[in-house]
Amino acid sequence: MNNPTILSQTLSNIDWSKIASEIITHARFQVNKNIIEHNPKIFESEQLSEHFFDLNEIIKKIDESGSLGDYFFSNLRDSEENHNALNYISKGGVATLDQLNFLANTIENLFSAKRVLNFSHYRIYLDELVNKTQRLKQKFINPFRKFVDADGSVHLERHPIIAPLIQEQLGLEKRIRETINFILKDEDISKRLQMDTFDIINERFVIPIRSDSYRSDLGSIVARSSTGNTLFVEPVATRKMSNDLIEINSKIDYAISQICKNFCDLVNNDLSTMHDVYSFFIELDYTYTLASYSHAKSFCYPEVSIDGSTNLVDFYHPLIDNCVRNTIEVDSEKRGIIISGPNTGGKTVSIKSIVIAHLFLKLGLFIPAQKAKLQYKSDVFYFDSDYQDLEMGLSSFAGEVQVILSMLENIQNDSLIAADEIFNSTSSDEASSLAYSIINYVTKELGCDVLISTHHQLLKTKIQESEEFISAHVGYDFDNNTPTYKLIIGTPGSSMALEIFKRLSKKHNIPEFILDDAKKMLDTKYVTYERLLQDLSKKQEKISKTLKENIQLNHELKNQKKSQEGILFLEKQRAYDQYEKEIKKIIKGLNDVKTKSLSNEISTLNKQYERLKPNRNERSKEERQIATEIKVGSRYFCDRLNSTCIVSEIKGKNCVVEVNGKKISVPKASLFDQQGINNKKPQKAKKVEINVFKTINYTTEVNCRGMRLSEFQQKVFSCIDDLRMGHIPYLIIVHGHGDGTLKKWLRNELRRQRDLNWSPDEGNDGATRIDLTQST
Repeated sequence: MNNPTILSQTLSNIDWSKIASEIITHARFQVNKNIIEHNPKIFESEQLSEHFFDLNEIIKKIDESGSLGDYFFSNLRDSEENHNALNYISKGGVATLDQLNFLANTIENLFSAKRVLNFSHYRIYLDELVNKTQRLKQKFINPFRKFVDADGSVHLERHPIIAPLIQEQLGLEKRIRETINFILKDEDISKRLQMDTFDIINERFVIPIRSDSYRSDLGSIVARSSTGNTLFVEPVATRKMSNDLIEINSKIDYAISQICKNFCDLVNNDLSTMHDVYSFFIELDYTYTLASYSHAKSFCYPEVSIDGSTNLVDFYHPLIDNCVRNTIEVDSEKRGIIISGPNTGGKTVSIKSIVIAHLFLKLGLFIPAQKAKLQYKSDVFYFDSDYQDLEMGLSSFAGEVQVILSMLENIQNDSLIAADEIFNSTSSDEASSLAYSIINYVTKELGCDVLISTHHQLLKTKIQESEEFISAHVGYDFDNNTPTYKLIIGTPGSSMALEIFKRLSKKHNIPEFILDDAKKMLDTKYVTYERLLQDLSKKQEKISKTLKENIQLNHELKNQKKSQEGILFLEKQRAYDQYEKEIKKIIKGLNDVKTKSLSNEISTLNKQYERLKPNRNERSKEERQIATEIKVGSRYFCDRLNSTCIVSEIKGKNCVVEVNGKKISVPKASLFDQQGINNKKPQKAKKVEINVFKTINYTTEVNCRGMRLSEFQQKVFSCIDDLRMGHIPYLIIVHGHGDGTLKKWLRNELRRQRDLNWSPDEGNDGATRIDLTQST
């Protein structure tokens, strides 16, 4: 079992909130977003093999088809009410049509998931789950879909019980609207109006009358504006019709409630199956989130180490763009790595990157590396060096000791313990001895591995002397006086404090003797030790550069060899193509010789056929007469061209005629009068162009006064989607004044939407302005 306190502290120290904020962009449901942010799932070692296989298969599907989120979770609207639907039904509650549609979509989406997740345990489980939902599909979904679409659109007019009531409702609404529009045109009434329109408040059709123009015979006052200047009056002529309409609406609401109750009873009868279906999609969303994030980041499929060894090739920190990649290899006999080297050289990033790799393994994520082989650790504990708490009276050292003591009480065997610059706030020798003692205890007594960064000389020396640990340091470019951020395995490194001070002090007007005095104060052994480490680092840096250059040179030589091989291949191919071309030419010549006599014979027969073939135009010539008077611009039939033509010019015995836009000279004798052809110049056919446009009109203000609630809800959801997609900068919903159904529903709904802000539009309570919440 993992210790939740240790896990929580480690997640906090590695900036999990920033990592989680990237992960949850791939999640569909808020419940999983909350889990990932605050209490991510820990996978046990025996679960990882199957889990990583599933992740890898889903990533393959993403590579083949793109994002699968809309495919798996189509029309599953994420809301607290929908997620609580099953619990509400199990307690005898009556779910709404929206909640029932959510449950219906989960069952229908099983079939889409089954087609994609055709591997591993998913295939068997989904087959069983689909079979278990057959009764629900027949009894619940089939009749439900007759009047509710998958996207939530409700068509009550399709339901046999409600359809007659809807017809009656629409008829009454039409009569009321016609009556009230007639009233608005009345000359006396129009003078008293605040606005030339009507509204619906508390299911009453009302007209806005100025308060100083109201008379009791105009009708009953239903509501007043916030300023009191406008009275919303229900005309006497529509009152009875409104009462009848309210009664019909009540009947419709009751019928809907009974229909929903019947569906809830069906769901309750198969509540266990519905819970399995719902739980499947919640778990699928979590798994898909991990897979989608790992795919987007190009993380690698990890191997869980059985022999206790670790191999991370080109690992990096997932939050750092263009992060320098490093490689470590630790066999099972080693108990940890101690990293030293200059400040701002990359020790912290290296340690955090390794800790994150181990945590990602436990959290079921692929690893930020090119290749990863990691041992599963019972706990992963990471702490940094600043635990000063003035309110508790703790210094940095005392705070760090407190954290370590708490860790020692709670840490499990076979865990990973990582510390960044352990005990850096106290005496170096004391810190080294204490740190080394703690390292010995947790590695030998508890079987843990350690990952420590330090500047302490004694600790570096002790670790270097021990065969149980690996010494490493971060590199430094001595030519440019800058860190390389490369992790060099095998030796400790100098802190480079004096060198870094010297480099940075050049940018300031600081006396040089300060640095000289500092060097004089240092113990000779310390100076010698640090100088040896610096010299060693320089040599390793040179060796590393030389090795890199040799690798590059070797790579270039291989490329040159491949290039030469490619050129040779092209030359061979060119010679082969030329040879093949010559062979084909010779074969063609032989075939030509072989068929020459046969071709001559065929040509002779063709000529005989042409001579004997009946002329299609002989009858036409007999029927037509040779043109006696040829005029420019007139149309004639030309037997030479076997086509109708227009004379454009006359030249002696010949004429220049135009056929299909081309001018050709023909004898006059070949032109015949064309029977039935109008000699007027034909009009050029007009070119017809058909343009098809798809027009989408986005609007920032929607007038919803007079809408029924179901129509209003669909309109609001559609417009809010436009706002979230960035098609509009803000949204104003005009719903009318008072405490009407539309305004009450809208504002209750908006209070549940965390990403939306709303307020009355410029003080007008009859309209609501909606804006996206600005992220901080």
